[in-house]
Amino acid sequence: MKIFTLLIAFLISINLNAQWTSDLDANTLVVESESGDMQAIGTSDGKTFFVFWKSVAAPTNYELRLQLLDAAGNRQFGPDGMLISNTIPMSTFTVVWTVTVDKDDNLYVGVTGTGDESGHAFKMDTEGNQLWGADGISIGSGYTVTILPMATNDAIITWMSGTKTLMQKYDVNGNTLWNAPLEVISSEGNTAPGNLHELSDGGYVLIFHTYNYGIYSTLYAQRYNSEGIAQWDSPTQLSNKTTAWNKMYSSTQDEDVVYLGYMAAANNRFDSYLQRINPDGTLPWGINGMDFNVDQAFYEMETSIAYSLGSQYVWSICTYKNETQSEHGEYVQKFDKVTGERLLTDNGKMVFAVSDDHREHASTLQLINDQPFFLMKDGYDNSATPITLHTVKLDSNGDFAWPEETKPVATYAANKGRIHLTNTVNAQAVAVFIEDKSTGSKIYAQNFIDEPEQLEQPTLISPLNEATDIPLSTTFTWNATPNAETYKIQIAGDDAFTNPIADESGIVPTSFDTTLPEHEATYYWRILASNSTGDSDWSEVWSFTTKKPTGIGELSPMFDVKVFPNPTKNYLNIDTEQDLRAEIYTLHGKMIKSVSAKELNNPINISDLADGVYILNLMNTDGKIIGIKKIIKM
Repeated sequence: MKIFTLLIAFLISINLNAQWTSDLDANTLVVESESGDMQAIGTSDGKTFFVFWKSVAAPTNYELRLQLLDAAGNRQFGPDGMLISNTIPMSTFTVVWTVTVDKDDNLYVGVTGTGDESGHAFKMDTEGNQLWGADGISIGSGYTVTILPMATNDAIITWMSGTKTLMQKYDVNGNTLWNAPLEVISSEGNTAPGNLHELSDGGYVLIFHTYNYGIYSTLYAQRYNSEGIAQWDSPTQLSNKTTAWNKMYSSTQDEDVVYLGYMAAANNRFDSYLQRINPDGTLPWGINGMDFNVDQAFYEMETSIAYSLGSQYVWSICTYKNETQSEHGEYVQKFDKVTGERLLTDNGKMVFAVSDDHREHASTLQLINDQPFFLMKDGYDNSATPITLHTVKLDSNGDFAWPEETKPVATYAANKGRIHLTNTVNAQAVAVFIEDKSTGSKIYAQNFIDEPEQLEQPTLISPLNEATDIPLSTTFTWNATPNAETYKIQIAGDDAFTNPIADESGIVPTSFDTTLPEHEATYYWRILASNSTGDSDWSEVWSFTTKKPTGIGELSPMFDVKVFPNPTKNYLNIDTEQDLRAEIYTLHGKMIKSVSAKELNNPINISDLADGVYILNLMNTDGKIIGIKKIIKM
């Protein structure tokens, strides 16, 4: 019955992790209609939401619609998705809009009607139900409508109304919780909303911009309690460089510490930074934070950061460009989350060289087992020439994790826009983009399965398979296997390993010392190679036979050797005329002291050993054990 159950689980796993299509030119068509703008976001169980503006005839111009693919790539809302709204006044263009999901996988959408500058917010579940009413929430005049779902099922919405940032709190059904929207107060000028982060006390941090003309801005942050009351005496200025208020920057958090990755302009160039914002509003890394690269050789642009809960590091990627921005490349940096130290040199590590190949990241940065993972676009992206999309995974040192370096996901020769990459769930991520495959600009998706590379079976060095007369105190060794990080050894008196004599994990690199029971017997042993991705593979089972030395527990009478005093406290004397050397082991087989033949002329100092019983091996110059004795340290 257990085997049958495991087989079913295996088949289910294969089904959920199958490639939707192996044709990387065709990919998976999400909806039949053309789309002018789109965003995608994944759920906790591997589904993918697609929110898109469908191009329709004037005067409507755009309909806001929704599609959902399940984890196997099946459409849930029909060939054209489902309607969210066709009553939002839209001109012939869209502006910055946002999507997010909450802990229950409900979808939130914040948009602006470009026909009358009105702000709108919607909440929908995975069944397509409108949870804030058929028309959603209308917030009046509003740009950059940003929504923060809270653990309480309430939500904070921020938006730009005229030249000021407003915020309001809504309950689970979309009812307002504050008497009126609250204004973000700054003495530095007009404000525009940015990133939102919920804190452990039910409050939140808002990163926002101040500006005076055009899109040029300065970054600030303020902390608010659950009632929207500012907690810091004044907003904290994050940077003295020039940023843009109409751009969403990359941020993450570690408990109540917020990290912001951003690009900024100064002295006619662009630089990338990582800023740390403490819960009390202080900046331990100073104004601007830590520079991605202290060198000034390239422009550092399009920064994206990521953090894995419990990690010591914050990762960052950014696109490097030459001064004329005619050549592009990609670099990665790894920061210590506490000190801000740059761990991949002060200049970052090159992923793709700056060149006219234009290989650069095309998605936000994600982490798989605390290793960078992102989409790369290959080709000159000018909204007209063809580009292809590839997944990239780096190891903990910022080097390529795969032998082939990148893996293709979208290879049709056309321009690709509105590119997204969903979070990895059950080893699967989804690349999403808009492309014209000669039938109009439509939304396509391609799932990618991050299959760990198979480990090779460890191979035997010693003892040799079916060898005889193996010493009771012996060293087991095996060849290292590619991609293995740790090993587990099992030694037992039967090939089913029902009662292992040794069952040790985390052995590095490729050897293990043990003392076997004091009798002649046939033993079996095997090695399990493992890595951090969860992949593992047992070696074949090997066997060998031990032969009990004469006088085990006492030294062989054929040699005139005396060991004294025993028990002892500090020193052990070995009196012999033979040319011998000695090794001392724990009862678990770990060698803790090796003594050369020359050193045996003097007392052996064991004062540093813990009190207990140890095994003393005496060997001749050929390495053959001629006697084993238990010694007691007290």
